This record gives sequence, C-alpha cells and structure tokens, in this order.
Amino acid sequence: MQIFSRRLAQTTILIFVTIALALSAQATTYSKASLNGSYSFLTNLWTADASTNQIAMVGVLTFNGAGKVNGSYTLVSLQVSHAGTLVGTYTVSSNGTGKITFTSGSTAKFAIALNNPTSAGVAQGVQLLQTNDSNNEIVSGIAVLQSTTAQTYTAASIKGNFSFQWNIWTANASGYEGSIIGTCNFDGNGKFKSSGTQVLGGVAKAATETGTYTVNPDGSGTISFSGSEVAFVLNSVASGQARGAQFIQNLDESGNYVITGTALQQ
Repeated sequence: MQIFSRRLAQTTILIFVTIALALSAQATTYSKASLNGSYSFLTNLWTADASTNQIAMVGVLTFNGAGKVNGSYTLVSLQVSHAGTLVGTYTVSSNGTGKITFTSGSTAKFAIALNNPTSAGVAQGVQLLQTNDSNNEIVSGIAVLQSTTAQTYTAASIKGNFSFQWNIWTANASGYEGSIIGTCNFDGNGKFKSSGTQVLGGVAKAATETGTYTVNPDGSGTISFSGSEVAFVLNSVASGQARGAQFIQNLDESGNYVITGTALQQ
C-alpha cells in the first residue's frame, strides 16, 4: 500500500510538471497591441554592386498599439546625412509576424517579426526586411524598444560605460574593410570618450577618441569628435537610463561605404 501511494504521488507530480512545461511552452499570441511605444531602429542596405550607393538609416519609430506608426530618421550615404520623417500603418499576425507600410516620407514596405515580449505582451525587439525593393540588394535591420510610455530624453539619459562595435560596409573591392571593438563612456553631461582595437585593411591597432554628445527629446542624438560625427538612438531604457544604442558614423572622407554599430551598457 505504501509503495502504491508513493507511485501515485510520483505520478501526480509528473503530471503537474508536464502540464506546467506544456503551459510554459505555449506560444505568445501577438496583435497590433504588441507594438506599442517608441523603438530605436537601424537599417542597412546590403549589395555586392560597387556602383550602388551604400545606405544606412537610424531613427525612432513610434507605434500606437492600434496599427499606426510614425517616426524620424537620419540617413547616411556617400558621407552625406539626410534627416526625414515617416508615417505609415502596420499589421501583426497572431504568430508575431507582420508588415509595415510607409505612406509618407518613404514608400518602403517591411516584413517584420516580433520577439522577446515583456510581461505586458509588448515586443522588445522587431526584425525588419524591406520587401518592395526589386534591385539585387537587401535592406534589413532591427528595432529595439525604448519605452512603452512617452519619455523626454537628455544627455543624462545615457551615462556610464558601454561596450561597442562598429563595422564598415562596402561593396568596393579596392576599399578598406574595417571594424572597431572596445568600450566607451558617456558622462551624463555631454562628454564622450572611447578606446578599443581597430582592424582596418588587415592591420590592427589601438584606437581612442574624445568628444562631446547631445541627446534630443526623442532619444536620438549626435556624438562629435575630430573628423567625424555619429548619429545615434537610445534604447532599452530603464529607470530613465538607456542600456543600449544604435548608431551610424559619418566621416569627412569620400567613399562608397557606411559605418554602423551598436553599444550595450556594461
């Protein structure tokens, strides 16, 4: 009788564990409300055609949770920056895939995939792929949640040490491929510095920079240092502090390339 009771108890525990695992494995059901708030985004144009201008864009998209989206951006191509605004609509299927169709500021259409929902069911990340570009190129990127509520950002919204990496993207076989990885510091009051390892044209060396930065109310901003300017957007904001950023760099040099990267709080 005791053996039977133990087996019954073990079977009961196993059933409860199985049910718990099954419930935890259930997929999240998504909807338009799963995109609600402001998201930083970064997109790149990828091509093997050296005669096609390399393009990168960084900015902020704000979703209203009901199918409408608007945003602002900075675009860099051939070391020329251009700022603009976006207006459009979006749909989300129950499996987390969907579409964005811009109707003002751009005619781009994107397939999207949502991921990493918060406890409230709002996606913390969105992957982007443009679908109406018929050239032999790909425009893709990622958007990262800033905040689900309206925020006003300042230089104090990013403070402390961040790891970072940026890459040069070019289809020009005679151009330099390059990347830098390292750490940077924002002092919360407009001063910036970084140090790391740069690999450019197959040569590795130490690289350091000091400069200043500004942050706009929507979380976009600029870093300025000798010969270069970086447009960036804050994301992953908690208790008023950004834990990450996406950026594009604009050098005072000519060439068919773009430089993009990310920074993550240490």
